[in-house]
Amino acid sequence: MKNVLRIVFSLILVTLPFANAVMATGIGGPPPCWPPPCIPIDGGLSLLIAAGTILGGKKALDLRRSRKRSA
Repeated sequence: MKNVLRIVFSLILVTLPFANAVMATGIGGPPPCWPPPCIPIDGGLSLLIAAGTILGGKKALDLRRSRKRSA
């Protein structure tokens, strides 16, 4: 079993640099939008803010409830 793992890990270590080089090549043509750093953050950022607000409200409510029980 150890020999099989060694072979698998050595094959992975050998193929990773080649896979990285293949993934780094571009298709060509103009960028999909201009200026090039096109990162849409509107939808995801608002969802993260909403999730953080909900989680913070729940934690504050749980803290308030636990203080009432102990008092």
